[in-house]
Amino acid sequence: MKRIVSLVLAALLLCGCLPMMAQAEDLQDVYCAEQDFSTKIPADKTAAWEEGTGLRISVGKPGYVPYVTVYRRASADKFKNPVNYLNNIYREYMEESYDNKVGTNPCKTKEIGGKQLYSANYHYEVKGNKLCLTLMIEVRDDGDVEYHVKYVEGKGDEAMAVAETAVRYYQTGSANADDGAPAADGLKTVHCEKDGFSTKIPEDAVARVEDDGIFYVWLKDEGYVPNVYVVRRTKKLNNPENYVRNVYTNFMKETFGDNLKATTQYEQYEIGGKQLLGAAYVYKAASGANINQLFLVEVRADRDVEYTARYLNSERESTLAALDAVVRNYRPDGEQAAAPAPAAKPAQVSSIVTGTRNYSDSRFSMKVPTGWQIKTFGDYMDFGFKAWDPANPNRTIFMTLKLEPFLKSQAAKAKYQEVARQFGGTYTYFADAPVLEWLTLPAFLKTMPDLYNFCDKYNEVGLAANPSLIPNMADVSVLDTCASSIPCNPSCPDNSIAYVSYNDFLGQPCEGIVTAQPTDSMEYDFFGVDGWFYTVYQFMGVTAPKGEMQDLASILTECLGSFSFERSYVNLSVDLSNDQTQALLAQGELMQAAHDAMVNAWYTWEK
Repeated sequence: MKRIVSLVLAALLLCGCLPMMAQAEDLQDVYCAEQDFSTKIPADKTAAWEEGTGLRISVGKPGYVPYVTVYRRASADKFKNPVNYLNNIYREYMEESYDNKVGTNPCKTKEIGGKQLYSANYHYEVKGNKLCLTLMIEVRDDGDVEYHVKYVEGKGDEAMAVAETAVRYYQTGSANADDGAPAADGLKTVHCEKDGFSTKIPEDAVARVEDDGIFYVWLKDEGYVPNVYVVRRTKKLNNPENYVRNVYTNFMKETFGDNLKATTQYEQYEIGGKQLLGAAYVYKAASGANINQLFLVEVRADRDVEYTARYLNSERESTLAALDAVVRNYRPDGEQAAAPAPAAKPAQVSSIVTGTRNYSDSRFSMKVPTGWQIKTFGDYMDFGFKAWDPANPNRTIFMTLKLEPFLKSQAAKAKYQEVARQFGGTYTYFADAPVLEWLTLPAFLKTMPDLYNFCDKYNEVGLAANPSLIPNMADVSVLDTCASSIPCNPSCPDNSIAYVSYNDFLGQPCEGIVTAQPTDSMEYDFFGVDGWFYTVYQFMGVTAPKGEMQDLASILTECLGSFSFERSYVNLSVDLSNDQTQALLAQGELMQAAHDAMVNAWYTWEK
């Protein structure tokens, strides 16, 4: 999850190391809690932590070139030979990443603020743009540091000036440590005397042990959502996995019954280098509001700890940031501060997916990654499936043959709502349907939250797909598209593949390679508007947490492309037309075409 790093304006004059340095009011302190270091950047710049990348300092528009990243390596991961790393290892990595079209200026030493650094430049092109990456390495006893400076070739002066400021003021720990008042990261230390531990919370939050004996952190109104609470267990858990997956989930089911709307398991939820077990829930409160609840368990050598965060959707970011601070800074009385945990490096495919296995039932067969679960819904033309990694359910392979109805306009929806108020019945069903105003893949992806809610309401009566098997995408951004070679209905005007980023319902950033075929079949005059609906065929793709797609795209699309229906299953139905029968039997060839198209698209985007 991306966590915005607190930026605190400098309040003291600089030490005067350089006569020509900017005045204190021109710089701001930045503390990176993820790797426990601080530095300074110009007051008009912003910085944010990105998992697997480091502290990114945006020189211009956030998310775009130019930018600077600072990454602190673990003490055990020190450079053995920085010169060889820059001249050979990293050069080979750049050449592999950019199709061997990389120019290199060999390593040289560079002095910044009395610090000696190793530096090399790499020149390459992306979509016709000439870019440059300057990589500087500072060798330190408390963990070597990498500074990556990326900019348009010939226009790197501002980016290099920002990088030199970051180098000059880099230090481990916070630059503004004090006696317990709010620190530079906007947090304050609190102590739970009852259970013997301390942690940090936002400076405007209130923490205390309530009558039930639980240590609560109230983020707004005391006694209400949003809140975070901590339970330090008196006895260790015999089977933590079973406790989270079954015991606690059953407790939630018994507590909320039919009002428990969704459950998602997170067996490897990471905060600050800590690996936690967890599960996320959505339940309807007595007020009618949907409450999100994230439950985490930290297995410790002393006493296991439970953390819970509850919040509305609008409070997600601030609540999860508070939870992050509580977990990251939790410390039992008497325990010394641990060495800062290194940032997670991008996982390699061998550590995420170790292999595949053949899966089949009486209806279909396909390959799935080893250890993954798979679930299906519907039959024949209404068939769909989703396979996912229990360790992180945002890693998925999915396909739905058909989704409907999608109304063609807001005017049609308003008309159905008007009629439904008088007659109910089927009119209410259509009045609740999502609106797809344009027959394009990006327009369809924007309907995902409405589609999820529609399926959640009508799945149990057999009128919609199972919502848990459809990717729960919010805030979808289409990063790139390309034409698809997958066969489609002639009435589908946009047959394309998209590379997308989105947030899951916990706000965690994800990415995916997806395709769908929105199709129009006819018109129907419904009180002056077209009251017929669109149908979306072949919604399929692969998804992963942000940063993992480069490692997973190949294996996941290969599994997707291996899907095929069993002939014996198709032949069982006497209700299918010949066209439908042939379409189902040809699904294997279509899925292979989908695999080829997605791989080609991903290869083009990666280049």
